[in-house]
Amino acid sequence: MRASRPLGEGDAIELAPDGGGGGPRQAAAAAAAEVAAAATSGPQRVRAVEAKTALSPSGLEGLRWSLNPYRGCAHACAYCYAPSVLRIERAGWGTHVEVRQNLPALLAKELKRKERGVVGLATVTDPYQPAEAELGVTRLCLEQLLRHGWPVSVLTKGDLVVRDIDLLSRFKEAEVGFTITSLDEHQRRLLEPGAPPVARRLAAMRLVAESGVRAYAFIGPVYPTASVGEVRELVRKVHEAGGSSVMLDRLNLRPGVWDSVSRALAPDPVLQGLAKRRMFPRPGDEDFYKRALAAAAEEAEALGMGYSTAF
Repeated sequence: MRASRPLGEGDAIELAPDGGGGGPRQAAAAAAAEVAAAATSGPQRVRAVEAKTALSPSGLEGLRWSLNPYRGCAHACAYCYAPSVLRIERAGWGTHVEVRQNLPALLAKELKRKERGVVGLATVTDPYQPAEAELGVTRLCLEQLLRHGWPVSVLTKGDLVVRDIDLLSRFKEAEVGFTITSLDEHQRRLLEPGAPPVARRLAAMRLVAESGVRAYAFIGPVYPTASVGEVRELVRKVHEAGGSSVMLDRLNLRPGVWDSVSRALAPDPVLQGLAKRRMFPRPGDEDFYKRALAAAAEEAEALGMGYSTAF
């Protein structure tokens, strides 16, 4: 569903669950709104802002442009690097989101004059976070990209993406990546409290793949609390869901990340201690990430999947 009226600059809304009807698109929207309500201890605030530009040059391999409809993210992942990029205080990360509501109109103009290239949707914060279920800005951007015949590469944790399969399946060049970091829901709830359960992401991946759109998984970061066997199993689950490739990354300790992760894991001291030992190994300790990434590469090769590491 869309908001009943466009937000004016500075206007704010509180997300509420969508009680709408049935079908995959409506069910995904309702589920995303439900996640929004539970994402934080207080109300989830979404404020409209005016963007000055839509497409920004991307430094990421395979992407010419980046397009970010939202600033801030209700998924509230403890390990997220975005607060460092956006210069946002980590203490409030996940509680406030800004929507660049004029982005589709800006995009329509820029697509006529900028050099055609793959658009990353999105490269900083999730384009299918809960606010999208009500506001639909990402969908409007997809409509413009499709109309102008530009290629798109989506990366999300949100199963709401299935709402837009009708658009994505009409692109000549499109792919959808799902960030899938763990099969352990206990750990996922600690580190990604506002994101959809992994089972829903895998189900969404299957629907995307069955529609003919290339689907892949970004396993990043591999949790420092995982076992090598769990990483192998995660690659197998991605394959079973129709993912054609996996891209892996380790937990990168940008400023403030470790403190955030450590606080998130505090309810489980065993996991917290394991993560600390692996992120700050003593001389002679094994390199967990070297083993985990090698195992993932081996599993992917055995399954005939593509494999790469990020950054």
